[in-house]
Amino acid sequence: MPQSKEQIAAYMKEYKKEYREKNKEQIAAYMKDYYNNNKERMNAKGRKWRIENKEFISIYNKEYVENNKEAVSTYKKEWYKENKERATAQQRKRRYGLLPKDYNTMLEEQDNKCKICLVDFNDEAFTYTDGRCTTNVDHCHTTNKVRGILCGSCNRGLGQFKDDIEVLTKAVKYLEENK
Repeated sequence: MPQSKEQIAAYMKEYKKEYREKNKEQIAAYMKDYYNNNKERMNAKGRKWRIENKEFISIYNKEYVENNKEAVSTYKKEWYKENKERATAQQRKRRYGLLPKDYNTMLEEQDNKCKICLVDFNDEAFTYTDGRCTTNVDHCHTTNKVRGILCGSCNRGLGQFKDDIEVLTKAVKYLEENK
């Protein structure tokens, strides 16, 4: 039997390790049951910890990404391949505050067509080879307010004219004069 504090600590550590190995399934079942019975409390505790440790988490994440660039890059690519729709929806929400239900409502209101040229987004000619639709969320670059959903050509056209109504009016006059 151990006599010193260090010996007792080492003995207990080894004992606990052996116990965990022998009772792995029971411990996992207990932990799962405990979590299910205490979800709200556990989630609140986790949120509180993340708020209190934002700086630590940020530094840790930056260091992890820096030290594991290749693995992180591969993981992101694989995740994106498996979750294209979700990733696109997250990007719309982050950039424009546009929830999936709002985006779908806009598409329905536009009859699933470009708001300018009325091209049908269901047409196979307007999808990428990986099946993604070429819809673009058009927004005001000053206010970031969403104006509608456009095809890629119309969205790029507005971008090339820098959303300048005067320049666009001149372009219309130019086209009318040179039919």
